[in-house]
Amino acid sequence: MPTEVILPKVDMDMATGQISRWFATEGQQVKKGDVLFEIETDKAAMEIDAPASGVLRDVTGKEGVDIPVGAPVAWIYADGEAYGAKQDTAPISPLVGEMSTKSTEGGAVPPTSHSVTPPSALPGISPSGGEIGQSPSGARATPLARRLAREAGLALASVTGTGPYGRVVKADIDAAIAKGGAKEAPALAPEAPAAAAASAPAVKAMSDDQVLKLFEEGSYELVPHDNMRKTIARRLVEAKTTIPHFYLTLDCELDALLALRTQINAAAPIKKTDKGEAPAYKLSVNDMVIKAMAMA
Repeated sequence: MPTEVILPKVDMDMATGQISRWFATEGQQVKKGDVLFEIETDKAAMEIDAPASGVLRDVTGKEGVDIPVGAPVAWIYADGEAYGAKQDTAPISPLVGEMSTKSTEGGAVPPTSHSVTPPSALPGISPSGGEIGQSPSGARATPLARRLAREAGLALASVTGTGPYGRVVKADIDAAIAKGGAKEAPALAPEAPAAAAASAPAVKAMSDDQVLKLFEEGSYELVPHDNMRKTIARRLVEAKTTIPHFYLTLDCELDALLALRTQINAAAPIKKTDKGEAPAYKLSVNDMVIKAMAMA
């Protein structure tokens, strides 16, 4: 019976992973312990070994695709074992990482119906389709800010929020009242909410196509982000929008430090990588500052 090769769970929070590189190909002879592929999660990259010896078959796990933990990505047939029907004939979907369900004997399992959770039961979504903490007009606001705006007859759509993720807070309402902000139209007029929203259109983020049009074609190279970079970007945005920031500046003379950094980087040994030869390390000014702080 062929041995199933699955995407393992390498950290506690891992729900999906990506195969960043295959070291073995379809039909290749592998030995137990040989490196089959490298997986990439939000936190690390790890090489996965072959669980058995034999011939690698039915490679369905594609590089750069989100794959659920525990999903089969290939099968290993023992030497002399007859290779019949594929264990999984459908490749993993590049959108949701779904795989067709098959029995371990290789026979097809009849498709089962899956109930779809109604939108009202999804976390963070109200039955009306809006996000919790979001007013009917579409503006994000805290409960206190909504009450104060309602009592003052103030249109939330006309208030610029300064809270996390652009949420309107009490200070925004107080400032809008002091400036004589736009008043909310009477509730009897059915077209009033639409008119109020139209008077203060939300600024939409530029699409990828719009951003690319700002640059001359051929002057850039599109490189997809890996999971680690996506996580870094997401957490930096969260930190910037949810944590108060203040900045201190200080002038430092770094001539000697920069000269030492250049000398150390020049002495770095050369190692071979997938993209050619590269220095084993490259120190930055930040590394030197951290070292100085540790020694202080």
